[in-house]
Amino acid sequence: MSDDDLRQYQRFALTIEQAVRMANREVLHPIVDPLTEEKILAVAVEVAKRRAGYINATMKLGQADETRPTGDELRELRLDYEETRDAFANLMTSIERGYIDVPTND
Repeated sequence: MSDDDLRQYQRFALTIEQAVRMANREVLHPIVDPLTEEKILAVAVEVAKRRAGYINATMKLGQADETRPTGDELRELRLDYEETRDAFANLMTSIERGYIDVPTND
């Protein structure tokens, strides 16, 4: 790739990156505005509860006096936890990329 080609590609990539950022801001901002620390923490707590449910069921596998969860029950709890975990990670990535404004302490 020549220097000219590289510069042209870099300009193109920057233009696309800015357009993607603006498109995401326009779509996401109305959904989450105003984003607050309380809202983010509420989501994080819900993810922790789902994780706890999955781990609690997992721990019952080793207890003879408990009703052991089935594979289907574990799968459902795992999928529920993983989906909420991934959704939270996506929220945080959207903030990091500037798609969503960082909460202010105003």
